[in-house]
Amino acid sequence: MERIKIAFCFDEKIAKQVKVAAASLLDAAQGGVHYHIYCVCTAEAAVIEPSLRQVIESRDGESLLTVKPVENPYRGAYEVRGISAGTYLRLMLHRFLPEVDRILYTDVDVLFRDSLLPLWQTDLENCVLAAVKGAVNLSDKWTWNSSRPYWDKLSGMRGRYINAGVTLLNLAKIRQDGLEEQWSAWAGEKLYYQDQDILNLTCQDAIRYLPPKYNRLAYMRDEDYDLFVSEGIFTETECREALGKPVIIHYAGDKPWKRYDTNLGDVWWDYVNGREDLRGLFDEAAARRYHGPTVIERAVRRLRGILSGEKL
Repeated sequence: MERIKIAFCFDEKIAKQVKVAAASLLDAAQGGVHYHIYCVCTAEAAVIEPSLRQVIESRDGESLLTVKPVENPYRGAYEVRGISAGTYLRLMLHRFLPEVDRILYTDVDVLFRDSLLPLWQTDLENCVLAAVKGAVNLSDKWTWNSSRPYWDKLSGMRGRYINAGVTLLNLAKIRQDGLEEQWSAWAGEKLYYQDQDILNLTCQDAIRYLPPKYNRLAYMRDEDYDLFVSEGIFTETECREALGKPVIIHYAGDKPWKRYDTNLGDVWWDYVNGREDLRGLFDEAAARRYHGPTVIERAVRRLRGILSGEKL
């Protein structure tokens, strides 16, 4: 029996969210599809294994779980926008999982809504990865980023820049092409989108593009997806499918467990509250009270950005 292999990389700060992601993954499975779930995480986060195993086994006795505590070789890498160096762990899956040649990586701030079998069957011949084009491609965001000192090296990616929150990885080719050396070198640079920038910088001619239904960005509303169409990034049919029947909802930006009123936050909460083994994991009352950073918090964030030389 072949199982779809999927990896989550995380530290102790977002370990609980893995339970939601894994539960929704299995609840959305169809047609006898099973999974091998790999959790590559810090030692502190690995304590989640017993309760996560219960979440998985209660839904599918044929799906497997492997929890692999690791030391992060990129722990000194650049951190920005409140995202820790733990995000770089995905760049080491080829080494941490030497027995695996192909794996689907997703961030943990996702909700799975449909089968991943068609995504898993994507042809990766001569490609390092498959992913969905991101919002950075939109003209206003591209212009906003253009003053970054390294952005000229991404000029060929205008309209093709990927969001790395969902990536089907060809680990065999990553090893074969020796990409780890390039990735390690770039990890020492101040890249605003961190490891996402690294993948876009180093894999420019080895990416297969997926339809947006596989990485529906929750913070983007219908009118934002209209921009994808008007700027020729996706077709109208692709965007309509992403909005109406997303396979993966990705809560990039505001997180629903922190801010209930984030776009599609109610979808996440409805799912969590509808599952007995997830209900009560998060403080819903606090999430309903929070409506974004205060004026003082925004000013402090702005000041930090100025002092660090980052464009906000």
